[in-house]
Amino acid sequence: MTNLTFDIYLRATPQRVREVLIEPAMVPSWLRGMPFRPAGHEDPRRLTCEWLQTDHLEANGDCASVVRFDFVAMGQVTRLMVNHKGLDPSGSLVKAITPGWPMILSSLKSLVETGEPLEFRLSA
Repeated sequence: MTNLTFDIYLRATPQRVREVLIEPAMVPSWLRGMPFRPAGHEDPRRLTCEWLQTDHLEANGDCASVVRFDFVAMGQVTRLMVNHKGLDPSGSLVKAITPGWPMILSSLKSLVETGEPLEFRLSA
């Protein structure tokens, strides 16, 4: 299985970044359907979700993958570390999500810092 890791720095507290990720009204459409909720008594500096596309199980070799967010406070900045593991290296999910995560994280940064997510549209 393949793991992807990404780091991004946001001008916000870890609590604010976490709020945006778990608040359904704030989550942009590209993240809806992913249950970013604390797992039990999970450390508040971490957020984990299982990503299973039930309509497209074959996209990841019929397996769920796991996304883990770690929040590190750095003064008025948060370092957000994302680890997406359990990806089938030959599956279509890893091919889509490898370039997709930088777009997702850029949009998240914009949403947290300005209140507006980035809108990506494929040009014809």
